[in-house]
Amino acid sequence: MRRDFPHLSMSKRRKVLLRLVKKAVKMFNLFEKNDRVIIAISGGIDSLAMFDILTDKSAWWSRLVEFAPIHIDTGFPREDNSLEILGDYIEKNGYELRIVDKREIARTALGDGKPQNPCFICSRMRRKALLEIAEEVGANKIAMAHHREDVLETLLINLFWGREIAAFMPNQPLFGGKYHIIRPMFLVKESQLKGYAKLRVIPDLSAKCPVAGNTKREYIKELLNRLERENSGLKRNMFRALFHPKTEYLLGEYTKTPK
Repeated sequence: MRRDFPHLSMSKRRKVLLRLVKKAVKMFNLFEKNDRVIIAISGGIDSLAMFDILTDKSAWWSRLVEFAPIHIDTGFPREDNSLEILGDYIEKNGYELRIVDKREIARTALGDGKPQNPCFICSRMRRKALLEIAEEVGANKIAMAHHREDVLETLLINLFWGREIAAFMPNQPLFGGKYHIIRPMFLVKESQLKGYAKLRVIPDLSAKCPVAGNTKREYIKELLNRLERENSGLKRNMFRALFHPKTEYLLGEYTKTPK
């Protein structure tokens, strides 16, 4: 059964998102006193909606956590004034956006025009850049805007092509806990984000990737949406299953895998 409530006002949708983020923060221990958190701003509506919610002055962490919005300029095509608009959006919410020039990411990911795995290369290089900035500014956490559907898509991508049963964690320690990748939107559905962003009039200022629409992730997204249309509640069941793994019925104890 769908529970997106399309009739809700923007303020009520914001309350829904804030409630889900607060639940994730508590459940996964995402924030602690004196955390310095980079908010990874891609320019897409997901990251800007996350920025809106994380910087809400009514949230308990607003008095205990310091945020630093960071945008990595990957060098992919974009509208001429999109970075200026992006900076203005962040500034209107009381923060200053730092833009980091990493245009070599596009050149490396696309290579000679026949990239083998551009999404993996781009993601890895962006994460490396964010970790470098975290060290520079003294941040210990990086907030990324992955939502519930991102979790499910990653699960199936790893299952189908990575030959492993894995998604990603809402609070992922790196380098022995020196840094943490946190995902405050972990419990939020993509449709909830889009509904809020539409009423909030959040602009989509993300760079336009040349391979967008022709990736494994897009294929899996379309597959999941079709399955959900045919089997209402399927995504919800898949997501809940991640909290109830029965490892005794998996084969992790066997190190050899069949060819």
